[in-house]
Amino acid sequence: MKRTSAKVICGVLTAAMAATGLTACGDSTVVDGTQTALVINDEEINLGKANFMLRYQQATMASYYETMSSMLGQEYSLSFDALSDESDEDSPTVGENLKEDALTSIEQAFLMRQHASEYDVALTDEEVQGAKDAAAAFVEDNDAETLTKLGVTQEDIEDVMQVYAIQSKMYDPMIADVDTEVSDEEAQQSSISYVQVSTEGTQTDENGETVELTDEEKAEKKEIAQTFLDRLNASEDPATADFSDLRTEINDELNAQRRAEEAAADTAEDGTDAAEDSTDDAAQSDSAADTGTTEDASSTEDTTDTDEIYLTASETTFGADDEDLDEALKEAAQTLSDGQVYAEVIEGENAYYVVRMNSVLDREATDSQKETIVQERQAEAYSNQLDTWVEESDISVKRAWNKLEVTDYDLYTMTVDTSEESTDGTTDSTSDSESSTEGTDSTSAESSAEGTDSTSAESSAENTDSTTESTADTDSSSESTAE
Repeated sequence: MKRTSAKVICGVLTAAMAATGLTACGDSTVVDGTQTALVINDEEINLGKANFMLRYQQATMASYYETMSSMLGQEYSLSFDALSDESDEDSPTVGENLKEDALTSIEQAFLMRQHASEYDVALTDEEVQGAKDAAAAFVEDNDAETLTKLGVTQEDIEDVMQVYAIQSKMYDPMIADVDTEVSDEEAQQSSISYVQVSTEGTQTDENGETVELTDEEKAEKKEIAQTFLDRLNASEDPATADFSDLRTEINDELNAQRRAEEAAADTAEDGTDAAEDSTDDAAQSDSAADTGTTEDASSTEDTTDTDEIYLTASETTFGADDEDLDEALKEAAQTLSDGQVYAEVIEGENAYYVVRMNSVLDREATDSQKETIVQERQAEAYSNQLDTWVEESDISVKRAWNKLEVTDYDLYTMTVDTSEESTDGTTDSTSDSESSTEGTDSTSAESSAEGTDSTSAESSAENTDSTTESTADTDSSSESTAE
């Protein structure tokens, strides 16, 4: 028996393959597709099928990087020969990781077909015909050279299409028995407002190491947080006071105070010189008047003064297992009731905090977390079942598979045509270009392309704690999303 990782690479190739082509770039290795790549419970998977599935994943990964580069306007380089961990020269390459993941996905896909009858899953006549049409279209759209290098026949592609069509129908029945009841207590999310005053050093020494603040500097930081707490408690209603507005008010005052102190210090230091400079300026002014010219001081000296950030304000939700919030802040918040402000300035790991509990049970965030928990349970059940099948199966990987390599030398790209309707009744919306295909297997060793099977065990719901409304560090307050 062979143990594989719990990582699931799930794709519904049938949904797009009717109009998809793989193009071999460079002198890609020609393989004998009739050789056996692996045997799963007495079912032989030939090298043509296995190589086709491997190269499709390779092409999808390459297309994903190209799409991201185009969308974001910057180059995302991809080399299958590069180390997956550049800090470890013994780490596998990106291509080797992709091949390992592809083998996992191949094993799991065929195992799902072998166990499909246990869940009363079967293909309809229409779906069988769809697989045939997809295979025929692929052969028609690709040149003989590419097919030869893949070592794949139309019959091989048709079988792969059926395997993935069944895989796409297996997720729901495999998770049907998962408990979907989640209590408020388990999913509880609390909403808080807080300000923080950073105590991290901003200066570096000659070695580039950050210089920590002195006790006196930290005391000054704590005093700023205490000022906010005092103002908050003195407000008309501390339970509803706007942290963002109050933060801006104090921040502006501190900057104004700083500028006044700096101006006073400059005046005291340059008293005598300033008087002499004044005489010189007067003489220069007279001279300028004689010549009919004037000089704008702003054109010769930059007087821009950038405000310092003394404290920031944020709103967020969190749960008992939240690891993003400072532990001291979280512990203090958990002692509060709705609308209550913590009585003291909280000393965290790298900041001082003032916190208010807005809602011990944030209904919207809690309900969203319930959905996340259910989806996590389902994904775990799905993944565990696949692992169990792998453990209980007799799987043998043959030498033919081991000889395949995923490198920059052996590279495939993918093209998609929007004109064909998929076998599941959907139409691929990707333009006729090299790009990632909606509904195809796009998980790789490094990243997952958009459009992976939504039933994948690795898919997860949006984390309700992942968005935080944070006040921008500017003169005026604004709300922005923070991670």
